Amino acid sequence: MSMPSQGKEAVPISVRPMLEADLADARRIFRVAFGTFLGVPNPEEFWADREYVFTRWRTDPGAALVAETNGAPAGSNFATNWGSFGFFGSLTVRPELWNQRIAQKLLGPTMDLFAAWGVREAGLFTFAQSPKHIGLYQKFGFWPRFLTAVMSKSVIERKASFLSFSLLSEADQEQALRACRELTGSIYEGLDVTPEIWAIRSQNLGETLLLWGGDSLDAFAVCHCGEGTEAGKDSCFVKFAAVRPGPGADKAFERLLDECESLASDRGLRRLEAGVNLGRSKAYRRMLERGFRTDMQGVAMHRPASPAYNRPDVLVIDDWR
Repeated sequence: MSMPSQGKEAVPISVRPMLEADLADARRIFRVAFGTFLGVPNPEEFWADREYVFTRWRTDPGAALVAETNGAPAGSNFATNWGSFGFFGSLTVRPELWNQRIAQKLLGPTMDLFAAWGVREAGLFTFAQSPKHIGLYQKFGFWPRFLTAVMSKSVIERKASFLSFSLLSEADQEQALRACRELTGSIYEGLDVTPEIWAIRSQNLGETLLLWGGDSLDAFAVCHCGEGTEAGKDSCFVKFAAVRPGPGADKAFERLLDECESLASDRGLRRLEAGVNLGRSKAYRRMLERGFRTDMQGVAMHRPASPAYNRPDVLVIDDWR
């Protein structure tokens, strides 16, 4: 999810890797920028219970960028490497510096990161109602595709039967990571979200649920839980979840949704949040049938203008905020 900054450049801007000393400023800019754009009464308190900046920097410090003017941070951007696919966001700029081409300054080095990683396709999530956002990203080769719905439902108490990644031995964790890579690769060649699994584990952000069917992994879900994560207070957020294609996939998706809800219930959380691209029509329809309702929606922009893994039969939950 990204904020625009276009127009005539009026201030000198340099872009560099984000340092740990930048994190507090970057978080404040994130909150004020989105809070101002969305018109909340106290922008600095926007999503005060959620954490996007510190956690993403800790996941991959080399993928975080800062725009600087007169020795002070002016904005930032985070890129995410999921193997053959990459995305960026949140991209934010201090509101008093909007329309100074700062976002464009950040996007050039971001594209360099994608090139260095060798991603086949890249994407972003932005405001569907904003021609300014969409026009900016089109300059860098991104084109709007389907809407992405960020959905939620109230948690119903359920008994858990999933296997927790965090409770596995080191050897079993390595086996599970290989299985997760194999599963996502069967959906989109080279797709690899194991950095998200390690981030959850190393930063104690939640849990990764593993659903095995005999010797193969049927499905998994990477979930943030509670305050100080991307979920926020009293919420469980499904950062990414996927089901193996083939016979039994529909049944496995039902079970996966059950187990995500059981995790939330087990943690004493009242709300389950999950994003789904509307190009994945089967997953979207099933989530509606299960009681999920859309809280907000944006548009997924792709470079090149292809569907990537946003196909009707793909049972994947994620959003690229």
